[in-house]
Amino acid sequence: MTASPTTVPQAAQGFDSVGAAAVAEIAHWLVSFLTHGHPDLGRKGAVCPFMEQSLKLGRTAISAVDVRGPRGVRRLENTARSALARLGEEPSGDDIHNSFVLVPVGEDPDVCQELVLEVQQRLKREAVVAGKMIGEFFPGHPMQGVHSRSFRPLASPRPVLAVRTMVVTDILFLTFAGIPAADRLAYLAVWEERFADMAGHTWIRMYEAARTEAERDA
Repeated sequence: MTASPTTVPQAAQGFDSVGAAAVAEIAHWLVSFLTHGHPDLGRKGAVCPFMEQSLKLGRTAISAVDVRGPRGVRRLENTARSALARLGEEPSGDDIHNSFVLVPVGEDPDVCQELVLEVQQRLKREAVVAGKMIGEFFPGHPMQGVHSRSFRPLASPRPVLAVRTMVVTDILFLTFAGIPAADRLAYLAVWEERFADMAGHTWIRMYEAARTEAERDA
């Protein structure tokens, strides 16, 4: 059985003052930014519909991770691995909306950002192959929005690492040209196995075009 995350208000308990402040800041960002529309988003609805539903169902866990010292990156990686494991192999029902948001603390923001990027890159392939997503957010993140090049959906007030179950719309994040072709093909195979039978025509067309492009690049 998949373990259910705690809710954002509960997760803030038990931290020292620095960790509690970091958790509170990110909790506010989740609620005030990701779950609302934005004039630059380029479409209707919340910036992150997944997070909107996850928070509504009380399925978001947010925690601070002490990354001080030479073992800091290992602590962040181990925490992320634990979060991936807690998502389970085949979540169903409300468990599909489980998510874990990890906030590194104890180092300068630039160091925390480097650690978030390192762990995200280290775990991305194994996470996606397992049908899960691990993503990085940080101040000034340059990634453009899918529907608006002027929008920056991954810009957060401080570096964080997010872990959740893959959903059908994640094909948008699995097919960037910058991802090696072999990885894109592996990711698309996972997406096809999980969603091809239930995806609408728009997503299937996107999948077919992405697969053709990846095969050509390979």
